[in-house]
Amino acid sequence: MKVLGIVTSPRRGANSQTLVGHILAGAKEAGAKTEMVRLCLMNIQPCLGCNKCRNGEGCIIEDDMEKLCGKLAEADVVVLGSPIYWGRLNAQAYPFIDRLYALIKPDFTTDFPKGKKIAVALTCGGMEPEAMKPVNDYVKFVFGFLGFTDGGFVCQNHCLQPEDLARFPDTIKRAKELGKTLVK
Repeated sequence: MKVLGIVTSPRRGANSQTLVGHILAGAKEAGAKTEMVRLCLMNIQPCLGCNKCRNGEGCIIEDDMEKLCGKLAEADVVVLGSPIYWGRLNAQAYPFIDRLYALIKPDFTTDFPKGKKIAVALTCGGMEPEAMKPVNDYVKFVFGFLGFTDGGFVCQNHCLQPEDLARFPDTIKRAKELGKTLVK
C-alpha cells in the first residue's frame, strides 16, 4: 500500500505539513510506503482552460503536474494537507486542483482504479473546526470525480506560527490513528 501526502503550504515545516507528516507516520507504522510532496517546490502552472485535454491526449502544459499525476495514479491513498486562508484552501492548492480536470474523460469517467481514498488535513488560525468542514467536503467532491472515496478528516485551529500544532497532542494522536486506519 502506498500513501501519498500532498502539502500545499508554502512554509517549510508548517502546521499543515506537520499534520500530514503525522498521518504518514501512522500509515508507515501500519506497513504502508509513504511519500510527501510539497507543491511549492514543484512547477505547476494554472490551467489554461483550452480543453485540449478533452481529446484524450492529456494536458498540453509541460510542467511537474505530469509527474505528480503519476504519483497520484500509483498511490492507494492521498492525504491533502493545506492551511486555511480566509475560509478556503490556500492559493497553491488551486492550480493543482484545477489541473486534475485533465484526468477526467469527456464522459466524466477516469482511468484511475476504484478504491483509492482521499483524506484531508487542515490547519488554520482563528476559525472554529466546524468552519473547515465545507473545505473538506469540497476536496472530497473534487477527488470523487477521480473515483476516490472518503478516507477521513483531521483539522486543528489556533495554528498561526509554524510550530503551533505541537500544542495539540490530541490532534497529533488523531492524525497518527487516521494514518493507521487508511492502511486497513
